[in-house]
Amino acid sequence: MSIGNRHSIARWYYYITPLFILLDYIWGVNVRVNVLDSTPLYKSLYYGFCILCGLGMYIVPQYSAVVALFESTINFTMTVLGLFLPYVQYLYTDDVLSADWEVAGALSIERIVNLVLAGSVAIFVFRQSIRTIGETFGFTKTTSNHSQQSDAG
Repeated sequence: MSIGNRHSIARWYYYITPLFILLDYIWGVNVRVNVLDSTPLYKSLYYGFCILCGLGMYIVPQYSAVVALFESTINFTMTVLGLFLPYVQYLYTDDVLSADWEVAGALSIERIVNLVLAGSVAIFVFRQSIRTIGETFGFTKTTSNHSQQSDAG
């Protein structure tokens, strides 16, 4: 399978970023980067970064694995931190037991959809990118098994 076909899902995910932007800013449905809703500047910067990733994949497709690996790492880290940091911050309040449990409302339907969509795509793209980069530089399982057998013999 060629590199271009292998990363077609990742490319289309970045190519449809303007659709995610329209859904977010016009209709208020944020499924791409829900964790940055409280910081509109960072959310806009992230959308711009995703558009640049899509343009980079379109202009120089042979580097799509590296671009996808970099962005998926950022996306997954941002999603996990955005989901769990409110709970951690809540645990550091002065009186946890008597405080209002407002953090439970932070896990809305949009956040769940964002976690499933962004997390699934990020994990898939990350794994595919690692595999593609490994094949490009000759780090495949068959090569390492073959070298281990030749060392033993």
